Amino acid sequence: MTRVLLYKKENCRLCDEAETILEKLKKEKRFFLERITLEDNTDIFERFGNKVPVVFINDRVVFEFKLDEQAFLRKLSEFE
Repeated sequence: MTRVLLYKKENCRLCDEAETILEKLKKEKRFFLERITLEDNTDIFERFGNKVPVVFINDRVVFEFKLDEQAFLRKLSEFE
């Protein structure tokens, strides 16, 4: 199964939007969604702190800052 990872921050509007989109799409497409809050992980925070949300598909960064639903679906299909 394809693994989607969302790095996010607390109180981040773009992060909340990305999470909502991913939750919706998870019902339509089969993928495992994992969320990591950057405030809980200092190593990741140092690397991605200003670029959130960051979305990975199978360990490859596919989006930073803003998640586009249609572009995500195209990228997801590349991993199926």
